[in-house]
Amino acid sequence: MRSWFSLAALLLVVLAVGAWVYYKPAANVAETHALSALKPADVKRLRLEHAAQGKAAEHDERGNPGQVLALVRENGDWLMTTPFAARAEKIPVERMLTVLDARSAVRYPVADLARYGLDKPQATLTLEDQTFAFGAINNMTREQYVLTRNEVYLVPLAYITALPRSADALLALRLFGRDETPVRFELPEFSVALNDGTWTVSRITAEASADERNAWVDAWRQASAIRAARGSDLAAPQEIKVELKDGRVVRLGILQREPELVLVRRDEGIEYHFFDGSGKKLLAPPGASDRERANK
Repeated sequence: MRSWFSLAALLLVVLAVGAWVYYKPAANVAETHALSALKPADVKRLRLEHAAQGKAAEHDERGNPGQVLALVRENGDWLMTTPFAARAEKIPVERMLTVLDARSAVRYPVADLARYGLDKPQATLTLEDQTFAFGAINNMTREQYVLTRNEVYLVPLAYITALPRSADALLALRLFGRDETPVRFELPEFSVALNDGTWTVSRITAEASADERNAWVDAWRQASAIRAARGSDLAAPQEIKVELKDGRVVRLGILQREPELVLVRRDEGIEYHFFDGSGKKLLAPPGASDRERANK
């Protein structure tokens, strides 16, 4: 009998503990505040301005601090419109858009902007019609004050480090855009053209297989530079002409062959820098040996 009483008492304890666990108040979860309801996919217009340092932002076209950068999205691609027109690289733009996902543990009403370093913000980012002003850094939390939607938030420093300081940092690295399909390449020593669905090589005696020709063309189509910059001097001793499927002709000046290949797209005024090895493959004919490439 005593064992039955013990089991009943134990059962009551278990039921009581279970009820307490089930009905106890939820633990307080730190509330966070979203800085925006805007989604990155909805952003079609972007404007970035860093605090001017001595020179008016609009007058500085070489990417110095204080410059205004403006971009628009068209057909899924980002295009820079200010300080000059150019194709933009997708990844650095997407990094800027991450501020839309930011959340802050605190928010303050706008009162004394100077207190938060927001009377003269370090940078101002405008996405569509919402502006984010980046102010001082909180030395206790190592977070930054950001003003948006008439309230002040504290966010990690990663958001301001995602803001490029120059237009060159946003330039697309791909030599050709998505809508640009080459059908003929005319280099100083030889040419490669698409004829009736087959790539043919002229002005050289060495034979290249169909696979080698296709691989050479793919290397050009997918050519991606290690860096791009606005061209300071468009004069080039030699030139490559690339005819596109839509009839346009892209002229590429060969500014430098070694230690890295530097091409300038004359229509864009942008220099593209390639590693030595990949650059030699672009300039050598399809199927060329390593020795032949080294001589290019």
